[in-house]
Amino acid sequence: MSSIELRHVKKSYEGKPPVIPDLSLEIPDGSFTVLVGPSGCGKSTTLRMIAGLEDVTAGDILIDGARVNEVSPSERDIAMVFQNYALYPTMSVQENIEFGLINMKVPAPERKRRIDEISHIVGLEGYLKRKPSQLSGGQRQRVALARAMVKKPKVFLMDEPLSNLDAKLRTQMRTELIALHQRLGTTFVYVTHDQTEAMSMATKIVLMRDGVVQQDASPEEIYAHPTNRFAAQFIGTPAMNIFPTEGLSLPEPPKDAALVGFRPSRALLATSGAGSRDCFTFAATVRIHEVMGSEIIYQAEAPFGVVSFKTFNQPLVEVGTKVTLSVDRGSLHFFDAQERRVAA
Repeated sequence: MSSIELRHVKKSYEGKPPVIPDLSLEIPDGSFTVLVGPSGCGKSTTLRMIAGLEDVTAGDILIDGARVNEVSPSERDIAMVFQNYALYPTMSVQENIEFGLINMKVPAPERKRRIDEISHIVGLEGYLKRKPSQLSGGQRQRVALARAMVKKPKVFLMDEPLSNLDAKLRTQMRTELIALHQRLGTTFVYVTHDQTEAMSMATKIVLMRDGVVQQDASPEEIYAHPTNRFAAQFIGTPAMNIFPTEGLSLPEPPKDAALVGFRPSRALLATSGAGSRDCFTFAATVRIHEVMGSEIIYQAEAPFGVVSFKTFNQPLVEVGTKVTLSVDRGSLHFFDAQERRVAA
């Protein structure tokens, strides 16, 4: 296991604005840290700098306290899993897994022992003689994981490894990666644009936009206490409802509040006219509904804009129905004119 630290790291290309203007970050030993954000936010570039595949323009990268800026990728004791698997098509599964060990000059008996152990962990025992073309997408991803694991690195780096899989298989592989991390206890650094992957797998989330960290915290902390509007609306599905406070009858809004937000799950159906001084209560008309089993997601038109809300194990509310929604004071999030969080 290893800790990673980035100190005022910058990355720029000649003649272009910096991709990473000034990034300082600590990745704890044994954590499952997920770098998440929209496309082009600098998360993959950050991962590649940690791996040594991209040079650092300025600043320092440390692994276990040792500066590694000039250390080659092969000497950083890391393993990387890519989006496209990067398997050798003419080699068998076993040969793909073994390739790195041969380069490391690991003796044949030890290579066999490691391959047997890792293939059992990732469920590939019966597939070692097959070629990648004979495997499903999920099986090819397991080969890529096994090839990384067999080297017993200090750190696993993963760049959108599940993005080529279908929705059902992505869910299955997320569960397998969580179990794998718990079993190995190794430091995982994982890149994704999918906030669902980040929330479900991470022990620590680093949310990025335009090369800048917007929030660095546990999934629970980011969901419950987003530091700004971007964090509030990027994390959570559907996104947080956010509206200007002007003209709204809000219960004791903070002095500097320019925006108010609430999660769709916190907007509850109420009896018409119900509400109290401790709630934000308003009328709306249902325009769209999405039935997701016991959960139903709605969009409704309120006087101040379109609102998303959810119900659980409740009868369907038909389109065109007028409803009253209520959000308790403790579920409201407030932001100032610069879209920064304001203490409620």
